[in-house]
Amino acid sequence: MKKDRKDLMIRLGVIDDHVAPDFEGKQTGRGAYLHRTGECLERFVRSKAKEFRSLRRTIDRRERIEIARTIKERLDRETRVE
Repeated sequence: MKKDRKDLMIRLGVIDDHVAPDFEGKQTGRGAYLHRTGECLERFVRSKAKEFRSLRRTIDRRERIEIARTIKERLDRETRVE
């Protein structure tokens, strides 16, 4: 299986015990990555994973919905600028 390039993905990091998108990819600590597609964001929201191993913590559904909304808004802004 071929790995995707990190610069083409969105990094999630833990900030003050909350998971948040790290659009610049410069936060320290553990991170997780999502593709920049609506399909990937929907799978992330629907995920039934008890723990996200890469972050070593759980992310409840409400928090995943908020993260996906934030990412979609950012991607929409970037699309309009181009």
